[in-house]
Amino acid sequence: MQMDINNVHRLRKDVITLASGAEAQVVFIPVERFHVESLNLAPPAEAVDMIAAGLSSARLETTTYPVPHPAVRSAQPQSLPGFGAAEIEVWAERVAIISHGYRGVRVTTTELWHDRRGPVPGKLPVPLAHVDLLRLRSATLARNQILANANHFLFDPREFDTPFEAYGDPIGMVVAKGVILHPPQVPRACLVSDSGRCMITNNAFEDVVLVLPGGMEIPAHGAGAFDDVPRPVAIARYFGSMDGLTPASEVAVEIAVVGRHAVAIARGGQLPIPRTGCVIRFPGEPDQTLLDALHRGEPVTYRLLKGHIEEGVQSGPRLVTGGRIETDKAAFLKEGVFVEGVEGDLSQPSPYDWHADLHETRAARLGAGIDAEGHLFLIAVEGKSSYVEGAGAAIGATLHDIAELLLRFGAVEGLHLDGGGSTQLFQPFGGSLLRPGDFCKGFNDAVADYDRPLPLGLKLELRVTEVEE
Repeated sequence: MQMDINNVHRLRKDVITLASGAEAQVVFIPVERFHVESLNLAPPAEAVDMIAAGLSSARLETTTYPVPHPAVRSAQPQSLPGFGAAEIEVWAERVAIISHGYRGVRVTTTELWHDRRGPVPGKLPVPLAHVDLLRLRSATLARNQILANANHFLFDPREFDTPFEAYGDPIGMVVAKGVILHPPQVPRACLVSDSGRCMITNNAFEDVVLVLPGGMEIPAHGAGAFDDVPRPVAIARYFGSMDGLTPASEVAVEIAVVGRHAVAIARGGQLPIPRTGCVIRFPGEPDQTLLDALHRGEPVTYRLLKGHIEEGVQSGPRLVTGGRIETDKAAFLKEGVFVEGVEGDLSQPSPYDWHADLHETRAARLGAGIDAEGHLFLIAVEGKSSYVEGAGAAIGATLHDIAELLLRFGAVEGLHLDGGGSTQLFQPFGGSLLRPGDFCKGFNDAVADYDRPLPLGLKLELRVTEVEE
């Protein structure tokens, strides 16, 4: 049976033949508006914590341990060795816990950094940020709402190369109720809304300015290597650093920021830069009042240089532009999925092999499209991504399949939101529109389906048409 693509004014689920020739369950969701749901601000229920730890440990094949949100302050003064003779002063409790975890296996900050860049990262313990189950969170939905997964998060061992971040920390821009919770990084595609209008944009770290407690504004460094101008500046990966470390300096004072909260301070440069935030670099000692405010946990604010966003997530890549499919290497390079000619810090947010994703790798996938009338819709393809030997072949859609589906359903603009085991759609009270795509065989010989705990969700309000009214 095939979905009637000329009758897509309401939520539909059916079997569709993909561009690659495979058949798959496809869900079409007409969306009036969306809201970003942050699931990582507070610890989940104890049972969810146990589920998250068990599943992440099985996938990573190592132990995991929970750490708090970056806003939680360290109870006691602590420090850890940085690169060279530098000392990193710990401000956030999660950094104290993470550094203790690595000390327990006799791994320094420098050794951690190099291990994560090796051909096969070691099976080191992995910190686990707050995540939750969308199925449980769906209990609060109204009848006309759907809860979907959102953007990418730290997921692969190669990404845990700093003592500041944890599995589950969101990567890329996250905006909720007009507040930028995580800044954009490389210029990947974003699904955003403002004043009721949904759009697909490409935002990068250089598109924001940081506002510190007290009102001081810090510009973001432009793309490329450090320009060495003696001024306060915010540095991110590929924006002031091409190897993931800040430049060495005898006088620089640097503050590591995860999301909106300062988590550590160091002097002398060569500070690992969080993938989920930035480093604020001062050419000399900043005002003590400012340092005290950041140390207490007062958040920084990210302000866009142009425009305003009320809700938004960054994921990508962009798949449809001006009614035409964009699935080639040039599109990936434009969004910073790959950075050519750079040594030492090539790792980008998961998944890594985007070239294979174009026409080869199949998985559950979620895409978003905007039609010629400005209406937003989501397309989800059911699939299976298996990370345990014996769980069977992966099934689902390629990126090109999603791009063609978006075009087929009328998109003039479209992007890939997420894929794999994170792809989830829930109606109120846990009704799943997709079979869970996270498969595990780590507990016995039988392969089982699991909901992957996630840090973010998208609350979708269904669009009501005149036909339905």
